[in-house]
Parts: sequence; C-alpha cells; structure tokens
Amino acid sequence: MTMRYHINLSGTLFVVLTLLVGLAAAQRPNNLVVWGFGVLLAMILVSGVVSAKMVRTLRVSRLETRSASSGSPLIVKYLVENRSRKRSVFALRLGEVLTSSSIKNRLFSRDPKDHVGSTGWLSRIGPGESQVCDSVLPAFHRGVLQLERVRVTTAFPFGFIDRRIDFDLNQEILVQPTTHPLKSDLIHSVSQGELGGIGVSDRPGPGEDFFSLREFKPGDSIRQIFWKRPQVNDDILVVQRSESTPPRIRVILDLSEDPSRLRFDASRDFDARQLEERAIKMAASLCACADREGLEFGLTVMGFDDHPLPLRRGHWHLQRVLAGLAVLELASARIPDTRHSSNATERCAVVVVHPARINPDRGPSEAWHWSATRIEEFLDLNSTDEPVSTKSPAPTVGDAIEVTT
Repeated sequence: MTMRYHINLSGTLFVVLTLLVGLAAAQRPNNLVVWGFGVLLAMILVSGVVSAKMVRTLRVSRLETRSASSGSPLIVKYLVENRSRKRSVFALRLGEVLTSSSIKNRLFSRDPKDHVGSTGWLSRIGPGESQVCDSVLPAFHRGVLQLERVRVTTAFPFGFIDRRIDFDLNQEILVQPTTHPLKSDLIHSVSQGELGGIGVSDRPGPGEDFFSLREFKPGDSIRQIFWKRPQVNDDILVVQRSESTPPRIRVILDLSEDPSRLRFDASRDFDARQLEERAIKMAASLCACADREGLEFGLTVMGFDDHPLPLRRGHWHLQRVLAGLAVLELASARIPDTRHSSNATERCAVVVVHPARINPDRGPSEAWHWSATRIEEFLDLNSTDEPVSTKSPAPTVGDAIEVTT
C-alpha cells in the first residue's frame, strides 16, 4: 500500500492565492488580512491531514472476475471496507493502474484516445461499513490479462489535494475470443449432415428406435406392450426405446502451418497473425452457436501440443473450449500435425477452420472447410452472442483512467 499526494489545478491556484494573501499580510498586518491568511492556510493543512487519516483506514479487494470478451470493455468490481470505528470516508474514486508494458500490449486499440475507462465512485462509506463499486476498463486482446494495482483517489474535503493510495492486488483475468452468431441456418446445414444428425445411444430413453424388451411394470403405458410375444410363457412384455443423441460437431482449428508460409491475397487489409486471430474467432463462434442450439461439440487445435476436447455440451464445456482458445500463444513454434480428428470412430460432422487458403488434406473427406479470409460469409460481425445485460456502459470522459506511454 503506497500513498501519494498530488496538487491539482484548483489546489495550485488556491496555494498561489494563499501566498499572495500571506505577502499582503506581511507588508500590511491588517487584522482582516491576517485572519484571512490564517483561514486559507488552515484549509490547506486540514485538506492534507484529514484525508490522509481517512484513506489509511480503507481496505480494498477485487471481486472475482472469471473472464472477459476480447474487444469489449471489461467490468471489474471492488469491495471497499472502512475499518475505522468512528470516521466515515467520502468521495472515493477507484480504478486500475494500467501503466505496465504487459497490460499496454494487451490493449485492443493502439489509439491513445481509446485507452480510457470509467472509474468507480463511492460518495460515502460509514464507520465499519463496506460497499461494492465497479469500474470499466478499455477493451483488451485475447489472452491472459495480469492486473496488478488498484488506485483509490480522493480530494475530500475541499478538492485541493488528491490523495492517491495504491493497493497491490495481483489477479489474472482470462480474455476469451469474441463470438458472433452464424449467418442464416448455417449451423443446421452443418449439423444435419450425413454424420452429424441425430444418433442413437446405447442407453434406454424416450426415443423412437428399438432398444430391448423387458417385463411389464405397473405404470407402463398400454401402447408400449409387445403384443407379438412368444408362446413360452404368459408374461407381458413391453418395448423399451433407446435414447436419441443430439447432433454432434467436431471443430478442427488448423494452426499447424507457420504464419510466414500462409498463402493469401497480400492486397487485403490483414496479415498472417490477424488471419489466425480470425480463425480462432470463427472456431469460438461455431462452438458457441452449437451450444446455443443444444448440440454436442468438441475442439481439436492442430499445431499445438494440446489434447482434443471431447464431444460434450453445456455451459461449462463451452467455457472450457473458450478458455483453451484464449490461452493459445501464436508466437510459439508450431508442431507438424497430420491428424484428421481426435478419434476416427467418432460419428459427427467435422468443420475444419483454416486461417488462409484451404488445405483439403486437413480433415476427413466429408468435412466442411472454412477459411478465415471469408469470415464475413459465415459470421454476422455486426452483432455478438453476449446478452444485452452484460454489455458494459460507454466510458465517461469526466473520470477516466489514462494509459501512460
């Protein structure tokens, strides 16, 4: 915990005014001028002493932020506690210190005007009380974001001197790739193909295909009775159906080619690294769309020493897939990979996402092949899969955190 003092513009003008009044009181010691100089000097002393004691009783902790989305503002929540039993604290501003090189390299925009985010504000915290506030950080690139320090600032009571106290709070936040909805009924065209349609499992359930025969139990429907029973005994049998499995999709992200060897139209406004980021965005969007439609999906990343993720469905499986895509380091060396899928016996539709020109050898013969150079034909880039309630408010200019360069 480190405390610093900073005299703002209004404080500088007030100090200059105090000095002028002091010079006037020294040359002509009039009672009114002397009293005025004493009041001005007392205000400066009170502004420094009172606020210093006030902020020393604070304890700040950053609430858990599991993940964020690339290209979208990040909301961080804080818990502020006043450990004093007698004094209240007033007019607090909270925000992250974004000055380290690791954080600046993760910024989504290179324009310094976009490196702003609104700070959190607390008007009053009573003795022994705690409150929660949040701040909005600028957008970051996909990857692991390392937050280091939280800064609390107050200018109470007169606004002349800013007291800044920094709390060292290290935390890693996973910035996941942005997901966009697929255009039209593309997901249904892929999933309802020859290998991706509804299948039959080896478990009994409310399906339509035959599974087995079993003895009649009280409560069974009369429609399930197997009337063509053998003449061996008089036991009543019922037909047991099998459980239907949802369509399944295996997404193969082909990053096995070295970026310097990717073949694409050089006249386009992107480079090899941006194409690989586009491919990651396409794979993430396809998995998110499959999860929204209730399909089973898995992920295989070629070019990295990662185990393929199995075919599953559900929110936590999607988070596992997005986390795996978020931690991919494109600067690392690629591993030659000739795998077609994680398991040749899988019954599923296969979509191979290529960063540049399509290579049909990367995947089975019946696979779909998508190229990141034509991402506009597959994804609706004007909208995201994020709910409206989770979108961050627009940053305000009044209370901003600037990234120093």
